[in-house]
Amino acid sequence: MKKYIFILFLFSLLLNVSCVTDETCIQTKYVKLTAGFYHAVRNDSTQIVTSTKLSFDSITIQGLKLDTLTGVYHLVDSILYKNNKQRLSTIDLPLNNFAFQSKFKLTLNSKVDTLTIYHQNFNDYLSLECGCIVKHTIDTVSITKHFIDSVQIKIYDVNTLNAENIRLYK
Repeated sequence: MKKYIFILFLFSLLLNVSCVTDETCIQTKYVKLTAGFYHAVRNDSTQIVTSTKLSFDSITIQGLKLDTLTGVYHLVDSILYKNNKQRLSTIDLPLNNFAFQSKFKLTLNSKVDTLTIYHQNFNDYLSLECGCIVKHTIDTVSITKHFIDSVQIKIYDVNTLNAENIRLYK
């Protein structure tokens, strides 16, 4: 009888040890670029530029996808943001994991801007159970300047942290 109790104890101990949770799988795996809206004002007497945070209540943002056969960008089916109820001062944009540029159509009232982000993609191995995620490094950012005046890159590394990567100035 003692032999069976010992085997049962050993089996339950091994079962307990083998079912350890992997802490990396619990962490967020959503990689996003965070952009904030700002307004820059230059003081003429001191020549100091100050930035104030802006928020919009009627902005729509859609992803653009390159058609490799025609070389033309088309709207992606889903709308990333269609904001008409609350004021929005930051946006989270998913970058393309399979290309080195990501394009977005930003519509404010009737004005349309195209935001293009050139980036490098890197696989970050988490674990055997969780696999890997794709992180990005921003090279350059351009905008068509219809309602957005300029873009400033604050943090080049795009990862799972909730940090503001770029600033869009109106």
